[in-house]
Amino acid sequence: MLNVTARHLEEIVKRLASLESKVFFGLNDASSWEIIDKAIYRDDDRPMEKIAADTERFFKFDFLTNGGESFNTSKSFIVSEGGWIRILFVEGDNSLDCIHVSVDAFRSTVQAFLDWVSLGGKQS
Repeated sequence: MLNVTARHLEEIVKRLASLESKVFFGLNDASSWEIIDKAIYRDDDRPMEKIAADTERFFKFDFLTNGGESFNTSKSFIVSEGGWIRILFVEGDNSLDCIHVSVDAFRSTVQAFLDWVSLGGKQS
């Protein structure tokens, strides 16, 4: 099942530049989570047209949700700001956890994982 995760990560690396949005500038992690989660996953009183527009606008920030069997119990989002990546995720007890990492560190870590997967999980 790692090939599913690898494909998700490959796509995210390709669109890293699009993950920077003024919507999130200056917001804390919880506020950023709230915006994305409401836009994509919440069933509320928004008209269907608004739900569709919000989903289209914010789905690019979805990160590994349903991105392989190992992520079935979690929901996560990814945003970028000023050379930094914020990964926001909820798992198990529904408390929000966040990781902040430089874009370069994220890119190199993902590439190392992709290289490992392409070798069949063996070290080179």
